[in-house]
Amino acid sequence: MRYLLTLQYLGTRYAGWQTQANAVGVQQVIEEALSKTFAAPVKIEGAGRTDSGVHARAQRAHADLPREIETRGLVLGVNNLLPHDIRVVAAEQVADDFHCRFRSKEKTYVYQIWNAEVSDVFTYETHAHVPTRLDAALMHDALQPLRGMHDFAVFTVAAPEVSSTIRTITRAEVVRDGDAIRITIAADGFLRYMVRRIAGSLIEIGRGRLAPEAIITEARWTAPAKGLILESVKY
Repeated sequence: MRYLLTLQYLGTRYAGWQTQANAVGVQQVIEEALSKTFAAPVKIEGAGRTDSGVHARAQRAHADLPREIETRGLVLGVNNLLPHDIRVVAAEQVADDFHCRFRSKEKTYVYQIWNAEVSDVFTYETHAHVPTRLDAALMHDALQPLRGMHDFAVFTVAAPEVSSTIRTITRAEVVRDGDAIRITIAADGFLRYMVRRIAGSLIEIGRGRLAPEAIITEARWTAPAKGLILESVKY
């Protein structure tokens, strides 16, 4: 029986989503909880790999479970075995051939900045702190040329492990709410470090250190991982 899970986690204590040999990943912790629940090995597949320190508000993952189970009982039972910073918030049974990564149509990431002279203890784990006043309106305008289909090779690693670096951004906005700034980007897919490098360039633009039009070619800054949240995955 294949189930689609919706997951929340704070990535602060984890070495990213994926299970690793020498560090603890979020995937490993959830698999261990599911395996205890069903007294049998259970593997899960995530819709996307978040890096070390990156958070998720609605990561998606599918799992083939040994038997059919009522979804409310699945959610409550697994959460009883999970640490406080990882939660299953929803579950639904799906077709046996459903794949949470290959079927996804759009993913949304949010990058959060605490833009005040003094950092805030309640946002420390989920916001990058930038004490210099940023021009959020200028950052928003500078982001707009990245909407649509483009080659985002400049915003990822030198040798990306993908067949194409072309992606289509469908939503791109920068909004200030008091001392908090949210950069929201939705696309049909993302490259490694793509959002963090876009955010890094936008921070430099907001500081007045980089011309807005240079965002297309300049990606020398990678914003801290803790400000990034996988906001949603749509099917």
